[in-house]
Amino acid sequence: MKKDELDKSFTDRLKRLVRSHQTMLGDGHRNKLLYEALKDNVSEKTRFLDIGAGTGVWAIIAAKLGAKRVVAVEIEECLVPIIYKHAKENGVADRIEIIQGNSDDVRIRGKFDLIVSELFGSDVFGEQTIKSFINIRKRFLAKNGTLIPQIMEKYAVPVRTKRNVQNLPAELPIKCSFIDSLKSNFHDSLPLSQRGEIEVLAEPKKLLEVDFRKDEKPPASKNLSCSWKLKDLSKVNAFAVYNRSVFTDEIKMDTFDSQSWRSAVFNFQPVEEKSGEIEFAVTLDPGRLHWKISLPSHPKSRVQIYSPGHAAAGIKMAQEATPYRKF
Repeated sequence: MKKDELDKSFTDRLKRLVRSHQTMLGDGHRNKLLYEALKDNVSEKTRFLDIGAGTGVWAIIAAKLGAKRVVAVEIEECLVPIIYKHAKENGVADRIEIIQGNSDDVRIRGKFDLIVSELFGSDVFGEQTIKSFINIRKRFLAKNGTLIPQIMEKYAVPVRTKRNVQNLPAELPIKCSFIDSLKSNFHDSLPLSQRGEIEVLAEPKKLLEVDFRKDEKPPASKNLSCSWKLKDLSKVNAFAVYNRSVFTDEIKMDTFDSQSWRSAVFNFQPVEEKSGEIEFAVTLDPGRLHWKISLPSHPKSRVQIYSPGHAAAGIKMAQEATPYRKF
């Protein structure tokens, strides 16, 4: 790769990193809860380790709270000087050890009483995340030490969304239903800024959880299901799925209310039935994602199944049946 291409690649990556970390720094809900968790667990005797330190805020907070030792580990090399600059700005640069590298590979002297790690990326419950936490726990966590987060849970809840309800194409006297049928096979993401566009219709229910303190393997992510009894089934047109991060026994954060995380929205065709039971089943394996909507209280009703694979198959079948010229 030529120098100008390398420079552009670095600049583009830095741009993405700066934007994503600005979003996290601006997430007051998350910051406040995690700050409270640190205040409850950091003392002058605490040896503190931040894995995936990002811009260094939690290492800086731990140092300012008086932690005995503070180590910040970050894999992204261009974030390392940001950690140092922020630590210097807050007068604790001489109290934070900065290490650049993958948490699975780094060598660090000693054990730690408190470890904060947000290594989640897009696969919070995946095999690599669990392996990383097992590695962190076994190599670095002191006896009776604390991991933050302790537990991650995933919830589902029936909702009515105002999004994607208009007929397409807008303001034109024609129909384009095929692309709409394809779109229904892809779930949406819901940023906090659009949270007001959905109405929650029942209490959330847990789909799965992982306990980072003791689990040795990822939880099953196939055929997860929950059901709800509702007075008006016809109001539901989607299920929202979100995570709950358990920082401590007392401090928990729903990603539904967080600017840093996006909830997933699984849309479906509304049913005509009124009162009864509705069941949402989903397989979350990245290569096998699909979801199913059924009405156990109305056994003759149609079961709806959606999947990105269905959309791909539909396009291939339509392509074979389409008369066209290709150059």
